[in-house]
Amino acid sequence: MLYIFAGFPRCGLNAGGVQYAVEYVETLGQLTHGAIQARREGMYILTDTGEERTGDTQYHMSDRCLADGITWDWFPANWAFGNGVTIHKTTALAEQATVVRGTELTLDDFLAQQGPTALASLSLERRHIETEGWLAYAARWEPGRCPRETHQVFLTWMLTDRELGEAAYNRVRHIIEEPGAELVDVGLYEDHHYSPTRQWEGRK
Repeated sequence: MLYIFAGFPRCGLNAGGVQYAVEYVETLGQLTHGAIQARREGMYILTDTGEERTGDTQYHMSDRCLADGITWDWFPANWAFGNGVTIHKTTALAEQATVVRGTELTLDDFLAQQGPTALASLSLERRHIETEGWLAYAARWEPGRCPRETHQVFLTWMLTDRELGEAAYNRVRHIIEEPGAELVDVGLYEDHHYSPTRQWEGRK
């Protein structure tokens, strides 16, 4: 079963730390490793002769993902989830242009078309350029939920051998999505199980 959660793990664990918590510290479930891969199109296993599709991908999106407008259709065709635990980051850069209000023209283009113009009579505004790539990205979101500004999306997912019970699922969701989530037996974790959330400083 593929479980998809919103955000970077709020407890501070990295992907290996989440795996360690789920499998060894809190024994919430067994993750799928090795030759099995989850993809948008289905489950695959690597064989000596290539890849073999073994069935559809069974998945569960967290309520927070759905509330944010991220559904199964958010992932494009040919998307590969892999196995184990993955922390994924997408950065979407919204291109902006300064245009003359009421037109699609930059100031230079406006002056080239209109000739000499009193600049005091013009009003400029920043406009989001909806490139083909941006429109394809925005179409992956639920209608009206795609942020129109430059933004980041963090998702954490994991592939388990079998479906988790409700209590185990809620505990994993709490570790990943809830602020202030506390870990059980913190002393069992080592430094390499943690990864600080990095603050994105914007386009340089």
